[in-house]
Amino acid sequence: VWLTAGAMLRRRTCCLALLLLGAALTGAAAEDAAAEGAAGAEATPTPDAAAAEAEPEETQIVLNCDDAELLEPLTTWSPDCVAQWAENMGYPQLKAAFLGNKLTGKGLEALSLETLEKEYGVADEHDRKTLAYTVKDMLRKDNYRGNTNDWQNFLLWLLPMLGVGKWLSMKYEKQLAKLMKKYRKWQEARAPPKPLNSEPV
Repeated sequence: VWLTAGAMLRRRTCCLALLLLGAALTGAAAEDAAAEGAAGAEATPTPDAAAAEAEPEETQIVLNCDDAELLEPLTTWSPDCVAQWAENMGYPQLKAAFLGNKLTGKGLEALSLETLEKEYGVADEHDRKTLAYTVKDMLRKDNYRGNTNDWQNFLLWLLPMLGVGKWLSMKYEKQLAKLMKKYRKWQEARAPPKPLNSEPV
């Protein structure tokens, strides 16, 4: 049976209205269930929440280190700067230990993988290596004063290039002489020399 366009439109409208009504009722039921679950959770505390309330809160350690001080050489750092560096590196648990031992920049310089594990409790080998190698890298940058190795590397690249330039100039010496002769002629034609007048007029 073929339906007219108006009947089809009414049928579609009814189906759409029923779908929207069902979605609204389902959403309202979900909101009621979530509200009841939240009220129940607030009424009965979980063991984790009770344990968290029983534990004393960590005291916030205030450090007396400016960011500009961290740009200074490592050996001039105070214990506060060392603790700030540990926090910036992503190891805030080391902050209290470094402050407790009054570890300065000079002490950080002597820090080893074994010391990090035994005295400061850094159990993960990757974390110990990250800290130790970062300290070594900072020391290398602090001690850089025009290292001669860089000049040696520069000369190792420069000398072969000079040799290649000398070889090319010897090989094409005649061609270069001809080009220089043409260039001089072109310069003379462009600006000829003035004639010398022996008698003033």
